[in-house]
Amino acid sequence: MEKKRRDFINCELLNLTKLNESFLNSIAKPCESRSNSEYFSEYIVKKQFGKGRISLFKHQGVALQFSQFELIRDLVCYMEEDQEFLELSFLIEGEKIISMRGSSDIIHESQEAYTVENTQFKGYVRISGARPFREFRIRLSKDYLKSKGCYQLPVLKSLGQSGVIHSISNEILEVLMSFELTGLSKLSGRLYAEAKILELLAMEVGIYEKGQVIVKGNSQDKVLKKLYSARQLMLSNLHQNLSIREISREMAINEYMLKKEFKRVFGYSINEFYAKEKMNKAKELLKSTQRPIYEIAGEIGYKNATHFSAAFKRFFGSTPKNFRSAI
Repeated sequence: MEKKRRDFINCELLNLTKLNESFLNSIAKPCESRSNSEYFSEYIVKKQFGKGRISLFKHQGVALQFSQFELIRDLVCYMEEDQEFLELSFLIEGEKIISMRGSSDIIHESQEAYTVENTQFKGYVRISGARPFREFRIRLSKDYLKSKGCYQLPVLKSLGQSGVIHSISNEILEVLMSFELTGLSKLSGRLYAEAKILELLAMEVGIYEKGQVIVKGNSQDKVLKKLYSARQLMLSNLHQNLSIREISREMAINEYMLKKEFKRVFGYSINEFYAKEKMNKAKELLKSTQRPIYEIAGEIGYKNATHFSAAFKRFFGSTPKNFRSAI
């Protein structure tokens, strides 16, 4: 399993690969329902994770999962998948972050559609807690796509490993909101579900063909994306001492919202995060170079080496000089 990420703090962590379970079976349990059948099942979220329901429809290479729940706190799942499929995720409400090695985090927020052609996945999926989460997630197998003449379409092959995110159009939202999850165990219900899924696929393909899509760094009015941009701004400017006011102006978000949401998502206040990253960079420079301590101090925004030494000692329990001597 990959090294635990520093920003996975105050989260519920599940290693689905180690547990040898799916996300659905890990956080929810089947519930008794007259609607349950070979093709359709309803689940209720386990109390230790939160409250809500998940509905699952599966038939001949098509899987539709509708999630409607609220987690007690953020949930981070590590998973590895080796299947080939096309995934369409329509997030009506909530926040989800997908992290894969060698790729930037994919930030999926309310009223966004995410499409990816998956051949292999190894990484984390984080769902924000303490807020409603509603998602329609569709998976279409390689064989199913072949049967519909949709496999290896240039427009789908162009999605890349990270996939594509765009705002959910009014037309797509209308289809999603009209989706009836009752009667799917009957032939008529299965035909109805497949027709709706194909309608959504056709709409998505049409959007890509017309070029009406923004790749994953989209929608700058989204709070979560602004938080990640604020974090990157600090990491790229460790030699400066950006104030919260300067960061909030750069990100076009008010200071109160920035401080509150940054702490919620990353587990540190802005000042704690900035100081931690500065000190970690200083530590690496002390270990990997012979640069004078006053130069290293300047690299992380300290004009005075004495002030830097005092801060370094508070953080690591040793002065920079003693730390370097002990290596």
